[in-house]
Amino acid sequence: MKKKIIVTLAVVLAVVCLAASFAACVDMTTMGPDEIKDYGTLVIATNAEFEPFEYFDGEGNIIGWDMDIARELGRMLGLDEDHVKINHMEFDSVLSAVASGSAHIAMAGISRNAERDKTVDFSDDVFDSSQMIIVRADNTDIQDAFDLEGKRVGGQNGTVGLQLAQMSEDWAYELDEDGNPILDKPILGKPSSANGYLSGALAVEALVNGQLDAVILDKYPAQAIAENYSGRVKILETSVFDDAYAFAVAEGNKALADWINSAIAEMKESGFWQKNMDKYFGGTEE
Repeated sequence: MKKKIIVTLAVVLAVVCLAASFAACVDMTTMGPDEIKDYGTLVIATNAEFEPFEYFDGEGNIIGWDMDIARELGRMLGLDEDHVKINHMEFDSVLSAVASGSAHIAMAGISRNAERDKTVDFSDDVFDSSQMIIVRADNTDIQDAFDLEGKRVGGQNGTVGLQLAQMSEDWAYELDEDGNPILDKPILGKPSSANGYLSGALAVEALVNGQLDAVILDKYPAQAIAENYSGRVKILETSVFDDAYAFAVAEGNKALADWINSAIAEMKESGFWQKNMDKYFGGTEE
């Protein structure tokens, strides 16, 4: 009788899995390229509030520099665009999506550091960027990062910009030779408050409305957002610091990380990489 009950439960579970979407019952954390081919769908986690890397077009499709690469990765796996599933979520959920096995790759302008590397594995660096300060156009008090001392600063939830404003030990201090933060050597002045928003655009809107004194965002999204507030905001010339983006996979999934690196090398050799740079950055080298 017990064996019959177990078999019955197994059948019920299988039916539930099919009804709730097979993906929900599959652990993606160990899938390499061959397993993804067999699975038949490449699942990408992103936050489509990061133009020009990932954003919604006028028809509600998620496009951008990262997303073109995601679809090219799918093509290299033998999958058409309909089988590259791009899931939009809040930025601070993107890394946990691959860590928990609900996505194969996280692609969202993700800066790597030692703390993040504890929960996911990264590809090689794919794009160099900087953390920039946005202020209102008439602001004369804030000239560099140390002028943020005592100011109201905002950023997008989960991003490096907000963690800088929060004086996170992982980002806001110089590092010693072993990579440990030197707490008496901050790289910016300590704000009086650090406010998080669902998107960089909402943070800049709060700035324009006088609720913030400054916003810290990644360079290219900052430029894209600032264009929408032409004459009302400006980006300081000096960055807080420079960093690099990478794609993330589940911790220990070396097969997938290595394949992504080899696929990137192939894209560069074929000319796809430069065409993508031309499309979104006018030929700017990464």
